[in-house]
This record gives sequence, structure tokens and C-alpha cells, in this order.
Amino acid sequence: MKFGDRQPGTSTTFIDSASGEHVLQIASDEDGTLLVAYHLYDDCGALVAECALEEPPLGLTVHSDSGDLLLNIPPDIGGIIQYRLYGSTGSLLTFSDGVRTMIYPHLRMEGVGRSWARHS
Repeated sequence: MKFGDRQPGTSTTFIDSASGEHVLQIASDEDGTLLVAYHLYDDCGALVAECALEEPPLGLTVHSDSGDLLLNIPPDIGGIIQYRLYGSTGSLLTFSDGVRTMIYPHLRMEGVGRSWARHS
């Protein structure tokens, strides 16, 4: 998924369907500002990093203690986001290395209008 490839006012939310928790949201507000929110877990279900919906620093990288790349926001707006998303039980929900994306059971994806989206 390209980071800057978003229409204003849209979002994509990755949800752990087993718990209902939103683990990653990538959005663009009505002005086109790119925003990210996340709750990143490792393969044991330990919370590694979290962030409310805000404009992220370009070049953001989050690793687990065991070295898994959990989230990589590229240093340029047109770059590809890489992620490995686990649920709070440690189950792998999805991962993308920028070339291919794998989706596993317990992942649900939703569009704009969900609980983390900013509204005017």
C-alpha cells in the first residue's frame, strides 16, 4: 500500500476480528493530511507501541524485541508501507513486505467513518 495514495477524507482500518480492536488505521483528513493510528503487538501478544490518530513522522520504523518489523512508514510520501500486524493474543493477522500481502484469519478491514476517523 502506498502511503501517499489516499483521497482526502478516506481511511483504511485493520481490525483484529477476534477482539474487535483496531490495530492500524491509515487515513487522510479532509485537507489531505496523512494520519496514522496503531496498537502494535508482538508474536506473544505484548503491546510494543501505540499511537492515537496523528500525522506520523516520515521514516517511522517499529520493531518488536525479537526483531520483527511491525511497521515501516517510508521516508517519502510516495513510498510503500510495510507492516506485520499481530493481535493481542499474538496471532498473526496480516503482513506486507511492500511486494506481497498475506491475510490470515481474524483480520477485518474497514473503510472511512469508523471510530478513529476525525470528523468535522
